[in-house]
Amino acid sequence: MKDRPSRARYDKVKTGLDLKWRRRAPQAERIMREVVDALWDAFGGSPWLRCGLWVVQPDGKAFQPGPARPEPAPAAVPLDGPRGETLSSGLSRNAAEGGEHALYVPILDKNAKTWAVCEVRSPAPFDDMDARWIERLFKIFQSIDRPGLPPLA
Repeated sequence: MKDRPSRARYDKVKTGLDLKWRRRAPQAERIMREVVDALWDAFGGSPWLRCGLWVVQPDGKAFQPGPARPEPAPAAVPLDGPRGETLSSGLSRNAAEGGEHALYVPILDKNAKTWAVCEVRSPAPFDDMDARWIERLFKIFQSIDRPGLPPLA
């Protein structure tokens, strides 16, 4: 893949985010946006086509669009397909849809429960390294409260 994301590029994203997060109190909504923006700044268009989050609605019946680049999704989507499978299994998964490849990564809370899914799209396949790095970037949510919901007991 041209301009394939390397470990060094992912590490640079993580280092930049860690520096930001050390200086401020963790706020879930801001952190979600910062991770998506940092990933897009590093990989957008070279090779990624889209990077965004899908957050489970409070009623648990659908995903609502979260922060995304280059454009946010227009509307909520059902809890099915690869996003729904990622939500229920808590495991990252790859999928090919048309001429695009997608990677779905679960975002876990303090209780190791999936509450959102990160979706990235590219013209070329993703591998396990991509999933592991994206999981690592969202690991901060295992130590802070989930956005828009009361803290879990």
